[in-house]
Amino acid sequence: MRTIGIEAFLAWVYREELPKAEAPGTGAGLSSAMFGAGGWDAVSRQGELMAETVSDGRVNSYGVVPLSAWYGAPPHVDAFTAHRFVGELAKLDLDLPDGWSPLQGLGLSPQEERAAIARAMPRIATEQGDRWRLHFKPVELVRRYAILGGCPPWEAQVPKARFVELHGKPQWFRIIMVEGAFGRLYEREVDGYNARSKRPYPDAYRKTYLEPDPMGAVIERAEYEVWHAALAGLTEDLNASGELIDHRISMSPRPARPWAP
Repeated sequence: MRTIGIEAFLAWVYREELPKAEAPGTGAGLSSAMFGAGGWDAVSRQGELMAETVSDGRVNSYGVVPLSAWYGAPPHVDAFTAHRFVGELAKLDLDLPDGWSPLQGLGLSPQEERAAIARAMPRIATEQGDRWRLHFKPVELVRRYAILGGCPPWEAQVPKARFVELHGKPQWFRIIMVEGAFGRLYEREVDGYNARSKRPYPDAYRKTYLEPDPMGAVIERAEYEVWHAALAGLTEDLNASGELIDHRISMSPRPARPWAP
């Protein structure tokens, strides 16, 4: 039995073996006749994503573009087993751990980091009660990077603080008190530039923003963590199942959080 890393194994499955299925010469019914479609249909529909990112050609039942012709041996049985286990990833219910903090190494203050995460949360997760459920689909991530190679990007440029400007000129702000319903006073941020005197009000202030916006790094690093966790789960499940005939899988040497100290 050959030991192989999970990334190399999945690349072999989706780049070399499963493209043989349903290619001319193999018989379109090969996979369904030998292994059954069953619950794999939902996974195979994700081939639309692969068609957009890999090729304009039609994909086979495994979401990969079949070879133009193949008259050799059918796909290895371990490839079908791997595809079935990848499909099981769709059942995962992913939520963010308490205190999740993915922006180490970017030199941000705690306030800047919290603000970036807060802006990113609606893009990556849905709030359900006291938990955030992630939108990312491990099945898609695993198959995408098995086919394209590499891993989800996670490296980010250190942001620099820039002053907010309007039409190329400094923008000023100030806080005033306004009266609301029932005579209650509350603060409102308004323009801090006095057009009459052509200078800022004495209590005016300027604001800064970060460029590039670290919100993008939050999204990318969340995707990386989901992908890495999916690989770890696959490695464990495939080995524990005893269903692989010719392979034993080792985990990727990539760290789970490469940005963390």
